[in-house]
Amino acid sequence: MKDILSNGLAKYYLPNGNTQIMAHNFDSGMNTTHNLHATRHTNTLINQFFEPIDVLASKPIIDVTSTTVTVTVFYYMSDTQSALNNNTINALGEVLSNVWGQAVELRLVKLHYPYLNSDILAAFIMKNLETDRFERVINKIFGITTPVVSGESNLPSHIIGIKIRLAGRLVTEPSRPRMTVQSAQIGSFKNSTRTIIEFGQCTSVNKKGALTVQVWISQRSTTPTHKILISILFIFILYKQEHILVQILYI
Repeated sequence: MKDILSNGLAKYYLPNGNTQIMAHNFDSGMNTTHNLHATRHTNTLINQFFEPIDVLASKPIIDVTSTTVTVTVFYYMSDTQSALNNNTINALGEVLSNVWGQAVELRLVKLHYPYLNSDILAAFIMKNLETDRFERVINKIFGITTPVVSGESNLPSHIIGIKIRLAGRLVTEPSRPRMTVQSAQIGSFKNSTRTIIEFGQCTSVNKKGALTVQVWISQRSTTPTHKILISILFIFILYKQEHILVQILYI
């Protein structure tokens, strides 16, 4: 894994491909141009870190202040017994600290199920569509979900609906018209002050053309102002030029 990481990180000086800012928060008066370039580098580095080790990750959420940069990434590993290598995480944090020119706090949030994040679920579906049909993939996802009936859950928030849309033709299915759209939904998508709808998508290309998977996840909180946070493991790593502090918190 060390060699994989080194090869990936070596490319950050010449980033390529499309990158997208998931979210950012810049203090007023800061160098916005520098922050935008650093954000682009961060997105590229995160992709290069997770892709070779077959781990699905969300788009990074970046928060920038005058004293520190916080980068939050959700990730999913199909092998529940596996874990990220601390040495490679430290190497990633050091490079991010150099990119931003200040302390970077890297938060890696491990999810136990792919449907807990829309970006991860879209990538999970796209990966499974390489060898399976749309209906079978959807049945696999919906088969491991249990609808929450009003009043049954004591959790501060829960998922109440998942909607999936596939545009394009699969190599695992018979010939279809060029403009083919398939969709599936489970649960509810009613709008309210207590509902948050998260959107994610993943695009790929096969021998029949382009494919796009879009995912909507509807989540309801017990209070209108509650912010949903679904996580199993937090790894907080604070990177400074003087030292590296690693803390692991289970919640």
